[in-house]
Formats: sequence, structure tokens, C-alpha cells
Amino acid sequence: MRRSWTRPLATVGLALRLDAVLEHRKRSDAKAGPALYALRALALALRENSAPAGRLVGSRIVHPKAIDVGFAVEAEDGVLVPVLRGADRQNLAELAARYKELVELARQRRLPADATGGSIATVTNFGTFGLTWATPIPLPEQTLVLGLGAARKAPLWSEERGQFAPVMESNLTLSFDHRVLDGGAAGRLLMRISELLQKP
Repeated sequence: MRRSWTRPLATVGLALRLDAVLEHRKRSDAKAGPALYALRALALALRENSAPAGRLVGSRIVHPKAIDVGFAVEAEDGVLVPVLRGADRQNLAELAARYKELVELARQRRLPADATGGSIATVTNFGTFGLTWATPIPLPEQTLVLGLGAARKAPLWSEERGQFAPVMESNLTLSFDHRVLDGGAAGRLLMRISELLQKP
């Protein structure tokens, strides 16, 4: 964390409507949590444009060769980050099965070597603690960390009905190394992730 903090870090965020994700989850056999939906959306967005996940090595930005994405798991005495390899090439059911397996192995501190290190970004669900907003810090070898806050009902104005309607909403944050990308690029990436989550 000390190494991570030596970089200029910034965070962008937006309110995310979760209704489409929750509806899709009801119809799906995989029963993936919202954080896994967010992880897949991040992976797909980075497949379209991997530049935001580049890493500064010396004075050069090195772009990733694979979309390997980590996710934070709270273990008994800290946090581990298992990695889903080729997250952009797997459907939700495939990701959910591996995700569940890696969560259990992480909690037992028995992660296999191929599920640790080398990821280009991390997803963290700080909403599990009831938090609505946070600014997670990217790992030293990464440029990005995507965070998801707790879901809650919020009023949204409906032009159709001419009144407010309740929706499920969560805050989505993206913390990033400001040397690699600026606020505009980070904002566009976050908007694309949000768009993908509206059509899971």
C-alpha cells in the first residue's frame, strides 16, 4: 500500500442503476453477485480499449496482453486478490463457477499460483460492509481499481409517469494512476462500464 500511495491517484464515480443486473440475476442460474457483473463489464470495456489498463514502467506505458482481472476477498487476517484469467473471454456462468471456487480457496489461504498476481485491475465490493462510497487504492502493479457500493432504493424521475419511481442504485467508483490516464479517459471508461451493466 505504501508503494501504491507514492503515485498520484484519483477517483471518479457515478450512481449506477442496478435494476437490470438484479432482474438478470433472477432469471440466471449462475446467481452471480453485482460485483461479478461489474468485473465482467470492466473486462469487456477493457477488451474494447485496453489503454486505460496500461502500466507505467520507467517512462513507458506498457499495455496488457490479456484481460486478467482480480477481485478482493476478505480473509481472516487481511485481503487477498484472486485473479480471473481471460475474464473478457468467459460468460457469466463460467466466471461465477471459478469465482466461487477462488473465494473459498482465498479464505483458506490455498490459492493456486495461476490465480495470483499478474492482473491488470481489481474489483472490490465495499458495499458488503454497508458502505455507499469509498476510494480504494490500486495495487502497485495495477493502474485501476473498480469499487461497488451498497445498493439502496432511490427515487428517479419518470417523464412517462410524471412522478418519481423507486429504483435500486449503487455508487460505482474507479480509482486510477493519474500518470497513466486522466480524468476524462477514466470517466469514459466508467461510463462504458455503466452502459454495459444496463444490458447484462
